[in-house]
Amino acid sequence: MNRLNQTITLRDRRILGFAEKGPLSGKPVFHFNGFPGSRLEITLIEENILNKLNVRLIGVDRPGMGLSDFKKDRTLLDWPDDILELANYLNLKRFAVEGVSGGAPYSLACAFKIPDHLTSCAVIGGIGPIDFKKVVGSSLLYFIIKRIYFLFRISMHFQGKTARNVKKMELKWKKSFNDLPPADQKILNDPTNLSKFLKEGAEAFKQGSKGVSYEGRLYTYPWQFKLEDIKSFLKVFIFHGELDQIVPLSIAKTVSQLIPNSISKIYPEEGHYSVPINHIEDILNLLLNT
Repeated sequence: MNRLNQTITLRDRRILGFAEKGPLSGKPVFHFNGFPGSRLEITLIEENILNKLNVRLIGVDRPGMGLSDFKKDRTLLDWPDDILELANYLNLKRFAVEGVSGGAPYSLACAFKIPDHLTSCAVIGGIGPIDFKKVVGSSLLYFIIKRIYFLFRISMHFQGKTARNVKKMELKWKKSFNDLPPADQKILNDPTNLSKFLKEGAEAFKQGSKGVSYEGRLYTYPWQFKLEDIKSFLKVFIFHGELDQIVPLSIAKTVSQLIPNSISKIYPEEGHYSVPINHIEDILNLLLNT
């Protein structure tokens, strides 16, 4: 069985794509990838680490990306229902969730909506709600998505075409390396890591750019729930690189302040891409031994 290309049919007849790594008998952790990305982001985590920690890591494609069908007018709070349905299919009663970067709103949506099913929740270099105007509201990308959406859609259309051309995408990535902190440069200059990043990113555009464009717009909407309303019995971990230039550290600090039972861990000298790779063993240990 190819564990990286699995699907189920949901109750509403949509296809949901997912991937797995690590022992089937291991402690289940649902991994929600960054943006734009796919279930294949879990390939960046070494199998030996998952075996050592006895972790069953499950990556899930969001609607319209990878192997998952598009869902019209979806919201963040629709996502926990899909995850719960997948968990039932896999016979998992309780599980942990972790969201990296653009996957953070999805892990926190699960923390808010289905806390009784979670053992813990993690946010790794995660973005915050658009309500945090002081930390995200002034960014050019958010402004373009919110105010000039057709330009963003055009941009994603061409990015999708570029993503399917590995050589062009590799050149595009390498042009941005020099602006990143040394820890991120080291991760992305590793040919094996870069190849996996390119592949999982291209997978997001497998069905075109519609799903990616919709998700980008979704980030500019209010989250439909307040972070302070996440149940205090659920432990939420906030992991962030001190030198993160993609998602400012101020976002992590604000998120942590608002969530009732949160624990923050800031990694000095680390960036956006380096934390979930260099410190994944530490992250999973804390996530699963609460």
